[in-house]
Amino acid sequence: MHVNEYDVIVVGAGPAGGMAALTAARLGLRTVLVEEHPEVGSPTHCSGKLQLHAFREFNLPDHLVLNTLQAGAFYAPNGAVARVRRSTPDSHVVDRAVFDRWLAYGAQSAGAELLLETRLRGAERLNGAMRVAGERTGKTFSGSAPVIIDAEGARPVLPATLGVTLPRRLVYGLQYQMSDVDLEAVDCPEIYLGSAVSPGFFAWLMPIGPRRARVGVCVDQFLSGRAPIHYLDRVMREHPVASRRLKHARIERKLAGPIPVLGARRPTVIQNMLLVGDTAGQVKATSGGGIYFSLIAGQLAAQAAANYIGGNTEALRDYEGGWRRRFGRELSVTAFARATLNRMTDEELNGLISAIGTNDSVRAAVETHGDTAYQSRLIFPLLRQSLHPSRFAVMSGAMFKALRFGLRALWDDGAHLARHDGNRASGFGTRKGEDSDQREPIGRSGGLTP
Repeated sequence: MHVNEYDVIVVGAGPAGGMAALTAARLGLRTVLVEEHPEVGSPTHCSGKLQLHAFREFNLPDHLVLNTLQAGAFYAPNGAVARVRRSTPDSHVVDRAVFDRWLAYGAQSAGAELLLETRLRGAERLNGAMRVAGERTGKTFSGSAPVIIDAEGARPVLPATLGVTLPRRLVYGLQYQMSDVDLEAVDCPEIYLGSAVSPGFFAWLMPIGPRRARVGVCVDQFLSGRAPIHYLDRVMREHPVASRRLKHARIERKLAGPIPVLGARRPTVIQNMLLVGDTAGQVKATSGGGIYFSLIAGQLAAQAAANYIGGNTEALRDYEGGWRRRFGRELSVTAFARATLNRMTDEELNGLISAIGTNDSVRAAVETHGDTAYQSRLIFPLLRQSLHPSRFAVMSGAMFKALRFGLRALWDDGAHLARHDGNRASGFGTRKGEDSDQREPIGRSGGLTP
């Protein structure tokens, strides 16, 4: 069997894989970017919300931007609303298909080889190198390289073939891209909370331009026995705000996929394979967003691969420490918040949203310190506001649950939750072709949500 030889094999052409291949090629490595679908960026799985941090750090071009976001509206189960508006924009919305192709074609231009319709089935270490095997356009494919960068997505195949199981807590999302939407403000996404709306997560309306939006839900399979389509259809028909916004709206396309919001994020180095993006669980558990962190991880992984090939035998091990220094704290803090939110009752959510919406000091803390990329910056200012005597009664339930459930998640990124519930099954979110009410493609780095 002919074995194709490279310096680095990147598996998956989402944001993490695209950035890894682009960086590796620019560093002069013989790089191959392997994508299982016939076209990069298709099918699309993501709301496309990407913080301005990413545009500045990676010098991303303006033509990728569909819309710019500066505000947010959070709707409680009882209809209370908290509106916040930052003094400057926080994020852009991008078209993920265009974004992923821009990265992949940039990697090609820098010298990387792009292989489409190539599905890898396994990996092994052989004679000091990593070898992968699978099929390309129906024919046997095999490749060898000192380093693999695995950006397969939320349900990777390759780690298990090396004997490593990654405990994961997945939420499953469904999203419609729609036109003729009656937006309140084109720069203001809306979040809808409540056990009847989206158990274990939230529903959203993400503006992508005048009268256009992406509308979706994610649900936790351990908190609901129903598929996302049940909740999304109900939000569109019955939610007092969303149904009004969508009264005359038309569906342009549907997007779906799983997001790994809780679970162990170790190891991210398996032999000579580096895990990045959704494969590594590098996702904010509060929102399911992860494009920015995926870009960082992809770049760090490629730099580690180049250093390793250049003779630094510790470079691959250093990758994990590198990404943890950059954004590991954010993953831990959002796991803390998600574990807490999942235990809050609708009544407690009503109190939390009301406190933000009606109290100028709490709202000012959110507007001043809130950053959707670095959410830990809000924790202590919000905690100080919660301890104020006038608000303590409203916030005490959430604080108690944060201490009881959140601190454990803060310690291990929510891995104990994934292990505890790992033996439970659900009828939705399975791969295409399996029994499911949601027969949609599986997503890669970035998640569906804002």
